[in-house]
Amino acid sequence: MKKAVLLAFLFLLFSNSVEAGIIEVITFPENASVYVNGEYYGQSENGQLNITIKLEWIYKPIIIRVTKEGYSPQNKSIFIFTTEYYARVEFNLTPLNGTLYVCSNPSHAPVKIIGVNGYEFVGKTPLNVSLKPGNYTIEIILKDYLPHSTRVEILPNETESLSIDLIPLNGTLVIMSEPTNASVYINGSFKGNTPLNLSVEPGKYIINVTKDNSWNATSIIINPNKTYSIHLIIPKKGLPLGLILVILLVIVGGGVGVYFTKFRKDRGERVNHKEQERALKNILSNTVKPYMTMKTPDERTFGMSHVGGRENNEDNLLVLKLQDACLLAVADGLGGHNAGEVASKIAVDTLKEVFEGEYSPGMSDKEVKELLMKAYEEAHRRIKESAVGEREGMGTTLVTAFMRDGKAIIANTGDSKAYLIRDGKILERTKDHSLVQELLDKGEITEEEAKRHPMRNIITKALGVDFGVDLYEWEIREGDILLLSSDGLHDYVEEKRIVEIASKGKSAEDIVRGLINEALPVTKDNITVVCLEL
Repeated sequence: MKKAVLLAFLFLLFSNSVEAGIIEVITFPENASVYVNGEYYGQSENGQLNITIKLEWIYKPIIIRVTKEGYSPQNKSIFIFTTEYYARVEFNLTPLNGTLYVCSNPSHAPVKIIGVNGYEFVGKTPLNVSLKPGNYTIEIILKDYLPHSTRVEILPNETESLSIDLIPLNGTLVIMSEPTNASVYINGSFKGNTPLNLSVEPGKYIINVTKDNSWNATSIIINPNKTYSIHLIIPKKGLPLGLILVILLVIVGGGVGVYFTKFRKDRGERVNHKEQERALKNILSNTVKPYMTMKTPDERTFGMSHVGGRENNEDNLLVLKLQDACLLAVADGLGGHNAGEVASKIAVDTLKEVFEGEYSPGMSDKEVKELLMKAYEEAHRRIKESAVGEREGMGTTLVTAFMRDGKAIIANTGDSKAYLIRDGKILERTKDHSLVQELLDKGEITEEEAKRHPMRNIITKALGVDFGVDLYEWEIREGDILLLSSDGLHDYVEEKRIVEIASKGKSAEDIVRGLINEALPVTKDNITVVCLEL
């Protein structure tokens, strides 16, 4: 009996002890995970967690561990020596550092990072810094650029990335002319009359001043925070416009290297049908070397390049039948002393060489695009290497169509064009690399204004001058007509008329000859057209 009473007493004693013994765990920050001797006991909601003492902990040291993502874990050891033990254990966790990555355009810009408690770090972009969590101010100050300042919050164990485009300070452009009060166009947009003082963003510009139907032009690179003066003398009306154009060609081709002017005589007015027939007969009878042609054996593809309104033909073309595909191209050369003729020939010869040597049936569309890019890059390199002496600054447009299995892959540089005509309508067309096209894209001029814009002959991309290629994929089907042309056609013959002639043509050759005959009486340029009729 005594033994039973003793056991009951001891049970009550230890039961009360277990309920009374508490370890109060306090954490900063809250919601940290709490472990006792490796066993998970929960999270410290609102920064607190109460743990009831277990009997087996008495007279033993126990380890309390607190963890939280983004913070260094922390351990504390306590010794429990009584069943009525109470302890308050506080944990102040240390946050792990975060990372700040800063890059800028231009790079190597001085950076100052300012934080709390006087923290300061100085370096240059790009930089990668380990920082304690908190708020920081990032300052970038680079000569000739607007100062940049921003604030970021660095979180524990996380990376914050900043990519900053610094804004260059404007330059100042002073434009004067003789005579004064001339209209000033900068990259094709009217800016006022001379004398003119403008604040302009850094970049490359073509300046054109006009008065009394005569004009002069130059190009210039504006650097940040610099002042530039331009004084242009406008020739009296009646002086040879060709001389001015040649001067501009030298300036643009040898100076800036971004805009390239394709020079030609003023475009003729449209003539009536009888006048057109008479002019056509004169051209066909008086031209010394009028044209060259190419076609595929099945005659579904035909191309012709005609000297048109020039003394020399600087256009070129390619019609190449591959085992399971067809490759078409038109190139329009740029430059004086027959350099355009050389550049356009290098372009089509390189294209032919690359595809004859490296194309194989069954290549994927991706591989075909890569081969086109390789051919364009190689042509660009070869033209630049050949542009010495009188050929300095030469270049060429190049538009190419690779046709296979109901698909056309188009590559284009410059302002030669590719059209896809279906059911009497132009379904697809390439976009020009030209100054006027840029103005159209920005909404600064209309389609009608583009047709008569004074700087419509300035292109922004050309092989050998400034590299750039646009790629297109067009789905094609039976009955479609694919046309490639130099601007000797599409700058002088309206698209509506091009579609009308193409749609009525009985064969690819019939279409090409019809289009060239339409352009001959009015064009002042070489004319090249390649057609594939499906």
